[in-house]
Amino acid sequence: MEQGNGGKKMERVRLTSMEDGIVFLKKETIEEPKATEVTVEVKASVVSPGTERAFILTLENTDHNYPRILGYSAAGVVVKTGKDVTDFKPGDRVAGIMPHASLHNAESKNLVHIPDDVSFEQAAFVRIGVISMQAVRKARLELGESALVLGLGLIGQMAMQLAKANGASPVIGLDIVESKRRLAKELGCTYICDAGKEDAEETIRRIGNGKLPQVVIESTGLPGPIEQAIQLTEKYGRVIILGSTRGSTEINFYRDVHKKGIQIIGAHISCNPSDSSYPGYWTFRDNADCFMRLLSEGRVNVDRLVSQRANYHDYHDIYENVLKTKEDYITSIITWEGV
Repeated sequence: MEQGNGGKKMERVRLTSMEDGIVFLKKETIEEPKATEVTVEVKASVVSPGTERAFILTLENTDHNYPRILGYSAAGVVVKTGKDVTDFKPGDRVAGIMPHASLHNAESKNLVHIPDDVSFEQAAFVRIGVISMQAVRKARLELGESALVLGLGLIGQMAMQLAKANGASPVIGLDIVESKRRLAKELGCTYICDAGKEDAEETIRRIGNGKLPQVVIESTGLPGPIEQAIQLTEKYGRVIILGSTRGSTEINFYRDVHKKGIQIIGAHISCNPSDSSYPGYWTFRDNADCFMRLLSEGRVNVDRLVSQRANYHDYHDIYENVLKTKEDYITSIITWEGV
């Protein structure tokens, strides 16, 4: 792999797809880093199953830009920096917003340093962590408020852990898949509910001594559970729309929102500020630095979220899990050795 010496273009491989929904490896060249960019040799990247499946299959609420850029959370080593970059140098271990690729020119503001006691694989979860963290921040959780997480996939498992770290008590997880409920419980979820067999409202009211949660985080990415999330929120509570839904939801706003006085808060990561943080709305870098500290302190567990580890050469096996939406699948780590 060229390292960009003498102004030469560098070669990389990355995972992509076209409108036919087929994932493939693309070999291409990249330019030298721009003034504010950092060239990173990627060591590990994390699959975001719901988002990547939606874009590969061009589901509702996705764009039609091809070839697709797959992946957005990775970690690696700096090999070169742009002329205006002062906070990174070659050899630094970094994590941030990067695609599934062996080499990437990343904006320096979209990267953070990795603590010495955090591995590349753990750090590669950085944007997954930030996506969930910014939703928890927007909820403005207070110590001792109850929180319900609908959907215990990758984002939901992370949001559950972060809600608990932020002081939510109790934290309740709701999902139809037994293995995901069990994992959430093992990762610290106070109570779990079977969305397919139980009367969710009755169960949750029993847990809350007659009350529903003050905060409900919807993380399924499906339109139907949004209505359920609103119905399961206590009077004056907050509903956080964390999952990127692929479809429309029908809501009785008078009955379920207006009369209950609840707030519905959109928590797409694109709504976060780019330069300065303020309460509830932190920049990517500030959130990412916080997430690295939580990993270093052992307050967030990402190791248990890995269903599969595979080299980029085995991308067919990886995306078979993504596209077939296997029940017990959470995510895959892609390693980039041997490029």
